[in-house]
Amino acid sequence: MNTMIIAENVVKSFGQGTERRNVLDGVSVDIAAGDFVAIMGPSGSGKSTLLFALSGMDAVDGGRVVFDGVDLSQLSDDALADVRRRRMGFVFQQPTLLRNLSVLDNIILPSMRDGRKRARQIREKARILMETTGIAELEARDVTQASGGQLQRVGICRALMSDPAVIFGDEPTGALNSTASNEIMALLADIHRSGTTIVLVTHDPKVATRAERVLFILDGRITGEHLAGAHDASREDLRVREGALSGWLTEMGI
Repeated sequence: MNTMIIAENVVKSFGQGTERRNVLDGVSVDIAAGDFVAIMGPSGSGKSTLLFALSGMDAVDGGRVVFDGVDLSQLSDDALADVRRRRMGFVFQQPTLLRNLSVLDNIILPSMRDGRKRARQIREKARILMETTGIAELEARDVTQASGGQLQRVGICRALMSDPAVIFGDEPTGALNSTASNEIMALLADIHRSGTTIVLVTHDPKVATRAERVLFILDGRITGEHLAGAHDASREDLRVREGALSGWLTEMGI
């Protein structure tokens, strides 16, 4: 299997002078194409910072990140933005949607700006994604008329518009109730089955149970890795995996 992301001795610092500290302190990790990886750790451990570094959203202060064979640190701002737009999709805890646009228009807006496809093609693809994710009836609605779970599906549709190689998620279920969270994770599992690499940050063991690999980060360093198993687990397998993951987290001191 090809390696999609390589992080080598990545350092990221914040602050000035004596207050400056490494939020990422020499992180190295490889993520294969088709992996489903969850990053866990306590608040302030550097998990979101690692996600932003792996996706090129944050420049690193040391080391390097190679995405699909391309060293992100060697790219211009425009070239880096192009890689993110064409090869990556992003799902955040709170999807950033425009209230003055319909659900459909929020999904297609980045693709319309890209200019690689005709408007008709873009709208057709968006409608297919909305049908697949179960929100086709929201097409003409304002985003204020959708639930949190529905809005997260809107965000996922928007992330999939460019057929990304990798979906990055920063606490994608953090603002959802348990039912909506399970639905979103089942949807991400389906996306993963299609071959898309997924890397997400979460604090929830139930969410991490869906991943094949769980990385634990503490004080800016990866201190452990849990191999959860195949993505196509049954409900009973998921319960067993959640128990194993919870036990492992206890051993890690969480």
